[in-house]
Amino acid sequence: MLKKILYTLLLLAIISCNQIQKATDAITQPSAREVYARGFEKDDSIYNSWNSAFAKAYQKKVLPKDQNVLSGLPYTTVGTYSSNNLIPYRYTFTLAAGEIFHAEVENNVDSTAIFLDLFTWENDSIINPTPRLSNAPNERKFTTKITASGLYTLLIQPEIGTNSSFTLKIYTTPQYGFPVSGKDNKAIQSFWGASRSGGKRSHEGVDIFAARGTPVVAITDGMVSSTGNRGLGGKQLWLRDGIFGQSLYYAHLDSIIATTGKRVKIGDTLGLVGNTGNARTTPPHLHFGIYNRTGAINPYPYIKQTEMPTILDSLSSNLGVLKNNGTMRLSPTSTSERVGTLKRRDTVLLLEKTGNWFHIRTHDSLQGYLYKTAIKPVPFT
Repeated sequence: MLKKILYTLLLLAIISCNQIQKATDAITQPSAREVYARGFEKDDSIYNSWNSAFAKAYQKKVLPKDQNVLSGLPYTTVGTYSSNNLIPYRYTFTLAAGEIFHAEVENNVDSTAIFLDLFTWENDSIINPTPRLSNAPNERKFTTKITASGLYTLLIQPEIGTNSSFTLKIYTTPQYGFPVSGKDNKAIQSFWGASRSGGKRSHEGVDIFAARGTPVVAITDGMVSSTGNRGLGGKQLWLRDGIFGQSLYYAHLDSIIATTGKRVKIGDTLGLVGNTGNARTTPPHLHFGIYNRTGAINPYPYIKQTEMPTILDSLSSNLGVLKNNGTMRLSPTSTSERVGTLKRRDTVLLLEKTGNWFHIRTHDSLQGYLYKTAIKPVPFT
């Protein structure tokens, strides 16, 4: 009887602890990595080695030219996880304020836990020690608005003991839509920073060319804070994004349709493309700008249209033999820095394949990229 009572009390204590933990997690929202760590003791050697490999990957302080910096996004790849390899996959790239960043991982084993951590850089040589963003438990993707332009690093690491393949997409989308109806990036013919007035000033926006009378539209829900016909912008309209948000500037309009104080939704017509103000000698176009508390900011990343990337690559082997001497590079481009030269018949581990490049690791743990024609894949081991 006493044993039964003790068992019941223990069970109630466990249930109570679980409920408290769930309540706490609902408030603190721990990352997948933090939840995973709860399953290990502090002196667990395997976990400590796994965690140490993660720490070393983001604590590595090197200049961008000395590491794998992607030439641009989107980036897609297929790769393999190996239980013998604790080192996270590391991707470094630049992001601009106005973009929405996306990272998505898919595994061929659905039950495998994957940990994604996005880090920012304080400057070209120091990475912040705390992730800006980490994935939630049971999630294999995340997305975040970018508010500061700069260098970012994404680390991807599977749970301990994983042997499987994966696919990865890293890409961006704009925070806003496109301000001229029926047009896209190709219609932009003058960009931020271009010289104006013989070099006396610079362009504080982008010019989007379209036929006179083409609708210009709201690219966010907001309120029309001002309209008028004045100054360099001619017929113009200001749209406020939220109470304390940014102001979107539409200038050189042929006519203004929305009125001051009007609340609008995404897609509502605000006016029509024209060439009023100081644009009267140019073809019709919309001058579009964005202003925040500090002044004008580059609007292009906020409206640049992007396509959802698709993964076309496949990786049928995790081991390769060089067919000829090959140059290993830091990034999957022929212009990136050389890491070293490998010899014919050298054996390498194939970590990933992205486009025409293999991401490889040599027997002495040197990593880099080799062009696909230099390698002959061999069957999985």
